[in-house]
Amino acid sequence: MHIHPHFIGGNIAVGKLEDHMVYVERELRDTEGDWFYWAFCVEDAAGMTLTFRFPSSCRVGRFGPAVSHDLENWHWLDRPCTGDSFTYTFGPEEKRVYFAHNMLYPMDRFRRFCDVHQLKMETICQSVRGRDLPAVRFGSGDTWILLSARHHACESTGSYVLEGVLETLCSSLPAGYAVLAVPYVDYDGVLDGDQGKNRNPHDHNRDYIDQPLYASVDYIMQFGRTHTVAYTMDLHSPWHQGAQNDHVFLYLGNPDLLPRARRFSAFFREESAALPMVYDGTCDHEPAPDWKNIMTHTCQNYFGRLPASRLSMTLETPYFGLEESKVSQDGLVALGNAFGRALLRCLET
Repeated sequence: MHIHPHFIGGNIAVGKLEDHMVYVERELRDTEGDWFYWAFCVEDAAGMTLTFRFPSSCRVGRFGPAVSHDLENWHWLDRPCTGDSFTYTFGPEEKRVYFAHNMLYPMDRFRRFCDVHQLKMETICQSVRGRDLPAVRFGSGDTWILLSARHHACESTGSYVLEGVLETLCSSLPAGYAVLAVPYVDYDGVLDGDQGKNRNPHDHNRDYIDQPLYASVDYIMQFGRTHTVAYTMDLHSPWHQGAQNDHVFLYLGNPDLLPRARRFSAFFREESAALPMVYDGTCDHEPAPDWKNIMTHTCQNYFGRLPASRLSMTLETPYFGLEESKVSQDGLVALGNAFGRALLRCLET
């Protein structure tokens, strides 16, 4: 048997093995404080029943781990879990199985999506580790919509939502508008399996300062200074689970833009009402000093203060959801479709 993190997004430290109990823990790397993301592969365990135990109850979600055999298709183990462990019986033909805290977003999936919809990927800068950081732009107008995801590397739900938003916009974008989408702001972190959240000395979504540390953030800020960016939508995942973190919710941003934000919220509620992953607005946050206040150096706050801004918001989508609103790959994309339709309604008004 071999347990390892050697794939895109892999993150695990393997401890001792006692009988059929494997002790594992996520790697924080340069994250300050606690965070919960992990992903690992088990090979050559066919026929075995193993329990994987973490030292914290904030590691395994209410539906168990996300499971995949190909890093493309993910499902929940969907068995009762204590939060610090899960048990899996490997079938006789299961030579390789991937487990993760949440459903990973395959990097090749975004390339295939762009090919299908004839969207050209371009390189906007080099990452800290020398990689070409991709982006997509389309439309011929002078008024821009900025879409961003993965300011925090582990927050893969935003990637599925972004796919759905782009699918809606690329076929229905009104004249006069253009879109810039940055799918992996923390590109190195996504590829290397970092937490990304609370990265020392600060993470990508605290880098909207006079002299940003990260080239991706520097590019996005410069784009905002040289283009008319009227709509900014930044896509995230919240804390592990519990309370608001089990729901889809918005941070509505700059107080001066609240009327438009509330109108968008109403459109989004209507467009998602029939979906398995519904947005009902009950957990939304308006500007407040205790959580994401307007002085924090975030993407949403930076663009919300620019003169051209009509709307600048953050969407948070849960890692797991609840039984009646369980997160799935298709469900997240459908939610993104609804988000895109709500945005189009805003452009019309």
